[in-house]
Amino acid sequence: MSTTEERAGFWSVAAGYATTELLVLWRMRTPLVFMFAVPATLALTLGSAVAGEGSHGRAMLGIAVMFSFTTTHYTGLALFREFGSNTWIRQALHRPPRGAFLLGKILPIAGIGLTQLSLFTAIAVVFYGTPVHGSVWQLLAVAVTLLGVSCAMGVVLYLVTADTSTFESLFYIFLITAGSVGGAIVPDGSLPALSRAVGVLTPHHWALRALDEATSGRGEWGPVLQSVGVLGCCAVVLGAVAATAFDYRRQKYDLY
Repeated sequence: MSTTEERAGFWSVAAGYATTELLVLWRMRTPLVFMFAVPATLALTLGSAVAGEGSHGRAMLGIAVMFSFTTTHYTGLALFREFGSNTWIRQALHRPPRGAFLLGKILPIAGIGLTQLSLFTAIAVVFYGTPVHGSVWQLLAVAVTLLGVSCAMGVVLYLVTADTSTFESLFYIFLITAGSVGGAIVPDGSLPALSRAVGVLTPHHWALRALDEATSGRGEWGPVLQSVGVLGCCAVVLGAVAATAFDYRRQKYDLY
């Protein structure tokens, strides 16, 4: 088989799984609640209380970043769903290219995540007067690398857990803890010193550092590229682990 045919086959497989996953997400509806309705409610009701008077826009960006990691949740559940629907044996026998299979599972979820971040950024700018001193390309670079981290993390978290109950428990611990110390709820400057030190280890910190620079900051590329570089390296490492450690033969348990 030629290289061109192999590439065509790869993207055909990825597109097939992506289409199926998109239809499943549409029927579920719950991603629309957890990725749009819940963060919107939190940002509107807690904005000035957690981010300072008149800073609803920053609160909206922070909570949007926090809930963009819902893509971690839905990526893992997309893989566990194969066991709940009794289709995993077919995948194990057919053994489609791992990269194409994972990409097909991730792309629709990442697309929803990108829509969520874009929408909340637009609301913060249009309705709450959040300035954009940088470039739209800066905002896009942050969103893409952040979603790369969160989706790859979903696969890795799936790999290290045996059932959906354990997976979801670990996910919610991460969602709340990392969001809190990473400056997604309360900006870094208002956090205790220990929380700020731990927060540097979270992707939320780097994403919000870049977003703050691109919006209310000076809009310079240096700090943004540094943060995007950190997020990009994390995405590459997690993606490499996900792609190499993924095994169709490993048994999992969907407890729903």
